[in-house]
Amino acid sequence: MPKPTFFNLPEDKRRRFTDAALDEFALHDYRSASVSRIVSTLGIAKGSVYQYFEDKQELYLYLVTLAAQTKFECIDAAVRGEASVRGNVSAPSSEPGFFERYERTVYHGARFDFTHPRHGTLLYNATYEPSGEMLAVSARLREQSARYLRSLVEAGLATGDLRADLDVEFAVFALYQLTISLRDYLSERFRFSFKGAVQAGAGPPISDEALREVIAELARLLRQGLGPVATTTEEQRTQPRVC
Repeated sequence: MPKPTFFNLPEDKRRRFTDAALDEFALHDYRSASVSRIVSTLGIAKGSVYQYFEDKQELYLYLVTLAAQTKFECIDAAVRGEASVRGNVSAPSSEPGFFERYERTVYHGARFDFTHPRHGTLLYNATYEPSGEMLAVSARLREQSARYLRSLVEAGLATGDLRADLDVEFAVFALYQLTISLRDYLSERFRFSFKGAVQAGAGPPISDEALREVIAELARLLRQGLGPVATTTEEQRTQPRVC
């Protein structure tokens, strides 16, 4: 945790420091990130940083924790708000099923990354952080995501949205890999450079409608699979035979 001197800073000064530090760790991995570049950007003495944090590692852990908390709170608030609006429109309201909950979560997570490139890129980098001393951070981030996905899968099994014979741990693993890798596809699909967005302070606007279409397609893929839709016995009888 930061030292009390950090929280005693005026809000604007604390925000400027946090933004500069987020930029540095979003643009570089842990080992190559430089405290010297942070203080150079801010025009402050290097010793100031160590009045706020014990060392570079404590600063990094604080930023990752802050980014994760900000992202999860934004997703949760957006999903709850969306569910509340839909509940007021349709009567009687009902809890969304597995696929709808997953779709909403992934959509709002992706939207957060586009609109908060500093936070999203830091978390993405931290997930794959190669530094040995930071492996515990990567593991913790993966476990947080896996825990949430596991709760979705278990709820889906309880409501019958998912196959009763589903291997829960494999499903969680597959969903996690698919979700975390979706960022790379979205970056290519929308020609969006997350690093460029961090450097510029913002990226080109991404249409909510276009983003929803991609996430909806992902949900359909999970719901229907890759194989052709099964035909009924009557349909099979009426289809022409091919030799």
